[in-house]
Amino acid sequence: MLVITRSYWVQTALTMIRLSRRAKVALMALVIAAGALALTPAYAQDADKPELTLFKNVKVFNGSDDSLIDADVLVEGNKIKQVSPGISDDGATVIDGGGRTLMPGMVNMHEHLIPNQSFDYLVTSAYWDEVGAGGLIRAQDLFNMGFTTVRDAGGWALGIKRVVDRGDSFGPRILSTGGALTQTGGHGDFRLPYQNNPFFSPASEHPEHSMVQYLGGAIRADGVPEVRRVARAGLAAGGHFVKVLGGGGVASPFDPLSSLQYSTEELKAAIEEAENYGTYATIHAHMDESVSRAVDVGFKMIEHATVMSEETAKKMGEKGVIWSMQTGLFMPDAETNPAYSNDTQRAKGKIVEEGMKKSIEYAKKYNLKTLFGTDLIGPREAYLKVFPQEWEYRSKYYTPFEVLQQATKNGGDAVALSGVKNPYPEGPLGVIEEGAYADILLVEGNPLENILILQNYKENIDLIMKDGKIYKNAL
Repeated sequence: MLVITRSYWVQTALTMIRLSRRAKVALMALVIAAGALALTPAYAQDADKPELTLFKNVKVFNGSDDSLIDADVLVEGNKIKQVSPGISDDGATVIDGGGRTLMPGMVNMHEHLIPNQSFDYLVTSAYWDEVGAGGLIRAQDLFNMGFTTVRDAGGWALGIKRVVDRGDSFGPRILSTGGALTQTGGHGDFRLPYQNNPFFSPASEHPEHSMVQYLGGAIRADGVPEVRRVARAGLAAGGHFVKVLGGGGVASPFDPLSSLQYSTEELKAAIEEAENYGTYATIHAHMDESVSRAVDVGFKMIEHATVMSEETAKKMGEKGVIWSMQTGLFMPDAETNPAYSNDTQRAKGKIVEEGMKKSIEYAKKYNLKTLFGTDLIGPREAYLKVFPQEWEYRSKYYTPFEVLQQATKNGGDAVALSGVKNPYPEGPLGVIEEGAYADILLVEGNPLENILILQNYKENIDLIMKDGKIYKNAL
């Protein structure tokens, strides 16, 4: 460190007397700068440098390759700076992985944070703040399972996202719509008994939206102008993509599963509004006719597609349409599936249960890019009990590598589809590579050999890092 003494200042003053005016100004500037440097603590010069964390003694699954690699991983700030063997630990906090698997934080592309109770309870008994608090708890549960990024595929989770992004609570990165679009009488039209819903009882001449619609699912929009208005409003409110309910649903009690919902003109309008904003539109569609139509009108992603023909799967592959699919909800025996609470749901569930087996076969044949998600709703106890089934049913049809890639790189690629609406644009997600966000898990065991170790996340996920910060460390 430069030390400036009293005699130094005296000598400088005498020298100034003998210099020209221009030289005096230049010298004085130099002296002031030197003084400022001298009076600054040495450590302050490094205060703005990002923190360094070095993971050593790990086997790396990078999200792209089907085998583990021997490498160290250096994190600088909230990004991965280097992935290679033998990285110097100079200035870094070193974490010894003890031979564990280092893998990307996972990306879950179809969850519902807000419908965290049964639909019956949401419609008849739930408080607004109760539902919001439950959504934050659901986000935290998913984070503890290793999902550092979660897309709410239909509800309004923008407030929960803000709470987490501010650091007021731990949780995953969140993407959300500004409310999905449903037609009157469509899959998302859950109205209260007094709101003129024929499934319940006609009582109101001016039905609007129910608790489920405001918080948990969809906003009614009929006709092209209304579709445009609601899509625009959702994006303007902060939504990251547009979700359209384009066919019958399993959980919804009054719309036939085979029904086509929305006209082709309305569907095209939703796509256009999403693309005008610089993002994408996705569509809920189960049956082949609705899936095929969705591909034809230009959707880049299909939710569910549980009952599709080989011809439709081939068309999806040719056009690069992404399959956002779920197995743990739709593939168990419909008669005993705890997700279904009445005979109507069980009858619909039987149709999708059988259809999924063929849909997966065709999707694999035509190499559809496939995403991870569950589409589960309902109370927390049941949710935590049913969620592990997703790993089991996928593993019956896909290799551990295929499932892991669905839950990492494929999900990260899908997040990037939201373009200018992507809330996390500074690097890729779901991969371990230079420049990627530092969302990292340390896992006991090798999930490329046994994917089911991720079911027991409390015991087998020993470290969770998101955005360069460690939230769990059980090493």
